[in-house]
Amino acid sequence: MYGDAMVEILSTLSVKNLLRFKCVCKSWYSLIENPIFISKHLKNVSTRLIVVYVDEDDGTDEYYHPTDLSCMFPDETLADLSVQDLDHQQPATGVLGGPYDGIYCIFGLRDRITLWNVATRDSRTLPNYGPTCPPNTKVYKTSVGFGLDPKHNDYKLIMIYTFWDERTTELHEFSLCTIYNLRINSWRDLVCFKTIHYCIPHSHGCTYLDGLCHWLWELEDSKHKIIISFDMANEVFQEVQCPDIASSAYMETLDLYHDSLSLLFLNTTNNHYEIWVLKERIWSKHLSVTLIGVEEPLGVWKNGGFFVQSDSRPRRLLLYDPNTQEMRDLGLRSFWFSVYNFKESLIPVKGVDSFSDI
Repeated sequence: MYGDAMVEILSTLSVKNLLRFKCVCKSWYSLIENPIFISKHLKNVSTRLIVVYVDEDDGTDEYYHPTDLSCMFPDETLADLSVQDLDHQQPATGVLGGPYDGIYCIFGLRDRITLWNVATRDSRTLPNYGPTCPPNTKVYKTSVGFGLDPKHNDYKLIMIYTFWDERTTELHEFSLCTIYNLRINSWRDLVCFKTIHYCIPHSHGCTYLDGLCHWLWELEDSKHKIIISFDMANEVFQEVQCPDIASSAYMETLDLYHDSLSLLFLNTTNNHYEIWVLKERIWSKHLSVTLIGVEEPLGVWKNGGFFVQSDSRPRRLLLYDPNTQEMRDLGLRSFWFSVYNFKESLIPVKGVDSFSDI
């Protein structure tokens, strides 16, 4: 029906062009809707930078309240630093989680969750779901994951709820994991599992790779970092050991580097910024560099560089390039920044019959 060469070429094109090509013929429509092609396209498409930050206060308005802003750098090389505003494109109001494979989770009022594909501009508001809290508890933290179950060709949203016991004023011993299946448009409780010995950060984020969602947590007793992985197909959790990094490591960031898990952190004893990469279950140090005048490592970039913010006020968003050993100012000013590697995605989120069987 279509050759391997044509599939390879199509898998490198933009989402905008592919949406147009779906109208060419039935075979192209079927190809572009196929989950295997969607996964191939996601691996081949270029990575772009999305930044979330707050606008600056000029000091003249006593009633000023910072506003979260988000923008994307369309130029994948960051040679052109012009940005595209994303705030007015959101289909719903709320806190952004992600992006996960090009999909944002928007956490809105009354616990409503909306999935939003930035590239296709499709969105879906999920059925209402409220976790069943144990007696005398309330939700304390929520960890989120999103990704493909490669065994069943279905995308899943994972919610891990940690509870606070109001009687003992401590964390409840067990957490609840719930799963939303995109194909059948429904929620289900998976399992309660013991998380009292984990310290879970205030974060909506996860790192997805090859059918696994990964979260960077901390062991409560030793304060050592630990990666918790969830197998989207078998729906089981497991621990992944982190490298033996210094106890003075600060602001660790779990990310992807060349399709491998990576850790970026600051060693405060010598002001070293380090990147460690996990390959074949072995951690190796990829980069170590001393930087002055910056703070808080933010994330890894695709060329092996990484983002930081300046220690000046207002802060500047900076990119360290290991090839030139230079720091680039990306032109944004804010109180703080969050950075995300973004890929355009064909993942269909609109409608319950979006997926084609293989």
